[in-house]
Amino acid sequence: MRITLIRHGEAGEDAARDEERSLTKAGRDEVRRVGQALERAGVHFGAVVTSPLVRAVQTAEITAAAIGYRGRVLVSDKLIPDAFPAGVMSLLAAVAGTGKKSVALVAHEPVLSRVAALLLQIGRFPALRKAEAIRIRLPGGAETPGTFRWRIDPKTGRRRRR
Repeated sequence: MRITLIRHGEAGEDAARDEERSLTKAGRDEVRRVGQALERAGVHFGAVVTSPLVRAVQTAEITAAAIGYRGRVLVSDKLIPDAFPAGVMSLLAAVAGTGKKSVALVAHEPVLSRVAALLLQIGRFPALRKAEAIRIRLPGGAETPGTFRWRIDPKTGRRRRR
């Protein structure tokens, strides 16, 4: 399975509640740049799952549009900022059970870096920057460590190995 972890873009202070904060213009531009880089790299997703927070949903929708994703963007409480990585792993197992080979998870820190560390079976993974995307490949079962493939820089839209 190919897993792309995407952190939401920059959000403003435009709402009374954190859950309702939306992307700024700069945030939308960075997310669009990353989405275009994914499209240029030929990335396709069998599923796109996002946190229910507005900024993550907007990030997922912009990314999905950029790559021509035709499926429904799914929303999961298992991707909120302080979610437990074990819940995300159960979400991934459910997606894998549907036969999907590639999934995008759009969420927040610290859950994304915790999930990356768990997938790679390492102690820690650095926090993803806003609008950053990383790809991890899982070769088989949960006992086999994943492989870090690449990251996309939200400032330049360039894909790099580390």
